[in-house]
Amino acid sequence: MWCTSWNHLAAGWIAPRLGLPDTWPHVPVQGGGSRFGHQSKLSPLNACAARRPLAVLDDEVGGKHPSNADQRIAGGTPTLLRPVNPYHGLRRADIDAVLTWLRQF
Repeated sequence: MWCTSWNHLAAGWIAPRLGLPDTWPHVPVQGGGSRFGHQSKLSPLNACAARRPLAVLDDEVGGKHPSNADQRIAGGTPTLLRPVNPYHGLRRADIDAVLTWLRQF
């Protein structure tokens, strides 16, 4: 699923450029960015993912991202935090890293 301020546009604009399905649902978020070290997407994303493995790829990694991932992992939920270079954007290498991580499950 997508959780991006692009919302439903991610499927049409980003997915084809990375060879991803354009049918993935999206988790709606308002605005974007980090505030006080907390990314606004984390709460709705965590709620939607629940106890499923979760990979977070973001170019605005806030100070609380690692602790959020650590809390999920400590609770038994596999979680990967992959910072994306904001100057290059999401790349195929980022997707491949997540796919490699997912193969262990």
